[in-house]
Amino acid sequence: MSHTSSYVLKRLHRLIKLPVSSKVIASSLLLGLLGTLGMQISTQPSSATADSQAQPVPQINASAAQLLGQWQAKDPSSGKLVTLIFTPEDKLFIVLPPRDGSTIAIKMGYQVNLPAKPMQLDMIVSDNQTAATIFEFTPEGKLRLELEGISPGKPRPTAFSARATLFEKISQVTIVPQNVQVTEVENEKGKTGQNIAEQYISILTKAQQSYYLKKGKFAADMEELGIITNSETEYYRYQMVRQGENGDRVMITAQAKASELPSYTGAIFESTISGKTTTVAGICATNQPSTLPPTMPKPPNSGSLEIQCPANSHLSR
Repeated sequence: MSHTSSYVLKRLHRLIKLPVSSKVIASSLLLGLLGTLGMQISTQPSSATADSQAQPVPQINASAAQLLGQWQAKDPSSGKLVTLIFTPEDKLFIVLPPRDGSTIAIKMGYQVNLPAKPMQLDMIVSDNQTAATIFEFTPEGKLRLELEGISPGKPRPTAFSARATLFEKISQVTIVPQNVQVTEVENEKGKTGQNIAEQYISILTKAQQSYYLKKGKFAADMEELGIITNSETEYYRYQMVRQGENGDRVMITAQAKASELPSYTGAIFESTISGKTTTVAGICATNQPSTLPPTMPKPPNSGSLEIQCPANSHLSR
């Protein structure tokens, strides 16, 4: 595998709004946090992409045909492989590294402007989010793709940076492997099922509890916790604060930016149960839509494992 720029995974995760662990990229954590940055996923079997096999390939020029297939790059910082699959139906699949025996592919659309110099690529992340970038084919037949600073809504780069990513073509096949789960990206406000803000707080809560088991204390911030993520999305602002004289509690808030959405506060407490020191946690949601999250909940009463939500809020989970 040829040399390619560092942090390939981080750039792709920024593109599709997936947060990245500063040490290990865990697919389970990425799945749980995907919605926290403005999106959520719905999983479907990879057989849903089989239509690309049944439909005839449209007539396209040489450059467009060259783009079709599977391209792979190795992230030097982690050794993990990332695969891009371009289909003739204008679908792009980003296949993430496997985790715990499972592999996922993020599905999105794409469009190209081939006459432009350099050639232009639009990655259609969702109905209202498109990431504009540039690409070219090297004399060796590799795909040079600009990912540095690429994010939905940002201007298209006009030239390649020194850290543009080189992908090597590994297959002409445009179908996602059967053992890969395909995920669709949905907008945060148009969510279905479990609330995205709750997912975010829940994942951070579990990360803090895991950190406490290893370190005997709570992490002071995201960096210490080992998670890199945006603290603000289109619909929510997130904050995590360690509290108490001894830092024996943590408050995580999701403040709604839209008046029709509820706000949330998660709380994690150091507690002693049956003579053993452990942690208890919960999430409180406002009873009505509110742009102010609940105040810090109180720790559980003696003999209880449920935190106590403040007035005008209820225990969500």
